[in-house]
Order: sequence, then structure tokens, then C-alpha cells
Amino acid sequence: MSVESPLERTVFRWCAVALVVAVVLGLAQVYVTDGATGLLQLGNFAALSFFAVGKLVIFAGLHESVLSIWVLAAMTFLVDMCCAFALASCLSSLERAPFLGRWLHRARNRALEVLDEYPGLRRMAFFGVIAFVLIPLAGTGAITGSFVARILGLTRLFGVLAIAIASAWSALAFALMAHFLGDRAAVFLKSPVLAGASVALLILLAWLLYSSFLKRLKA
Repeated sequence: MSVESPLERTVFRWCAVALVVAVVLGLAQVYVTDGATGLLQLGNFAALSFFAVGKLVIFAGLHESVLSIWVLAAMTFLVDMCCAFALASCLSSLERAPFLGRWLHRARNRALEVLDEYPGLRRMAFFGVIAFVLIPLAGTGAITGSFVARILGLTRLFGVLAIAIASAWSALAFALMAHFLGDRAAVFLKSPVLAGASVALLILLAWLLYSSFLKRLKA
């Protein structure tokens, strides 16, 4: 990892403080708006997002939650940021933990595998971390993204910044997708042919762009 300047160290610490404040204010807002039920759901969705479905949990805001898709999107971003700051601050200590350590070692190994398979990520450095967190490959989230940032030699501040950009972008994209589907659901139900054609076209376009991007990273 690159040597941190005193300014970067100070900015990193103040960003960590700002994250704590944002989490506290977010929890307070949910409690004021939705009460204890909202906080309980938020905790359940945060755990589900962290351990299983990632940002797909945002779609629960369409029909399974008292929380809106925008609250869930903000939640996924804050979960990613908490992971990124925790790993950037005390990764060595966490890797020695009895159970968490083994999981983190697997995340590190996964990061090394992806970097070997896609050498283009190494050449991109800062933007490579953003790309790593964004591309839909298994394990390419904030946790393994933190390992990639460390392996590529980014400082703590720039590693967290790269993950923040990717996480915010991803959360916004999923929230907009959920918002679009929610608003257009009635239209799609009335015209299943149009719905099927639209979804097929979207999947085909996404696959073509995704395949082209991965080919560039393998070069």
C-alpha cells in the first residue's frame, strides 16, 4: 500500500466521523418516519444485503417493506462504506480473528484470482477498483474491493473513495431500475408482449456491453 500523507490521514479520519454521523442520522430518520418496525426491517435488510443478495435487496422496497427503495439504496451504500472503512482501518487485525479471518482470507484469494484473470484492472489502479466493485462477478463487492485496493497499492483514502463511487453508482442504478419497474408494472402487466420484448432487449444490450468490457480487461 502507498504511504499515506498526513493530509490523507486527517481526511480519512474525518470521513470516518462523517460516516458515523450519517449512520446515526439515518437510523434516527427511519425511527421517526417508520418507528421500531422500520428499524427492525432495516436491520433485517442490512443483514440480507451483507450476507446474501447485495443491492438486489433494494427491490424489496416495491412491495415487501415499509421502507422506500431510496432508503434501502442509502442503506446498501452505508453498509458498503462501513465495510470499506472497517477493513481500511484494521484489516490486519480482522484477518487474525478466528471466524472472520477465514472469510476475509477467502475474499483476498478471490480478489487475487480476479486480478489474475483480468490484468486490465491492475493497469487501471484507482479506476480498476471502481470497475472491480461494479462488474457483476461473484465476490466483487466492497469487501473484496478493499482487498483489491490494498493489493494495487492505493492508500486507505483513495481505496475507500473508489469503493464509495462504485457503491453509490450501483445503488443509484438499482434504485432507478426498481423505481422504473414500479411505475411501469401496470403497463407491463397489460401488455406482456411489450414487457417481454423490453426485458429481452435490455438483457441483450447489457450482456453485449458486459462481454465487451470483460474482453478489454483480459487484454
